[in-house]
Amino acid sequence: MATFLSDDQRSLLDGVLDRLIPPTSEMPGAGQAGTAEYLDTIVGESPRLARLFAAGIRSIEAAAMQRGSSFVEMSCEQQDDILKHVESNESAFFEALLMHSYNGYYSDPKVVEALGLEPRPPQPRGHEVEFGDFSTLEAVQSRGQAYRNA
Repeated sequence: MATFLSDDQRSLLDGVLDRLIPPTSEMPGAGQAGTAEYLDTIVGESPRLARLFAAGIRSIEAAAMQRGSSFVEMSCEQQDDILKHVESNESAFFEALLMHSYNGYYSDPKVVEALGLEPRPPQPRGHEVEFGDFSTLEAVQSRGQAYRNA
């Protein structure tokens, strides 16, 4: 469910995502895979990320307009130049963009399947952990305290 991005911002972000994780003959690009939808939800749930992404998206749009075009109409090389500029001037945004883009892309079932991986929970072998069952922590508890009291 969209919570943050306008249609124009989503289009711009799809173009950005396809430059960060470009499509190949075997894999969709991050924009093609729908990673913007994932980002829309994540960013929409956090006021801090919403402010960061709003400013970052405005920076991308402004840098493109200074060059006389919209980001999505630029060549790949021009888009890369814009993204390098934004990375150096809006590093907190760019770091968050990369981290959340990778999380969204590599957790997408289509991408997991294209990588030849089994779609399953990240726990070892995908086993279910019963709520309130702390028996798996016995090995950790038996080690004793591994920190000093402050």
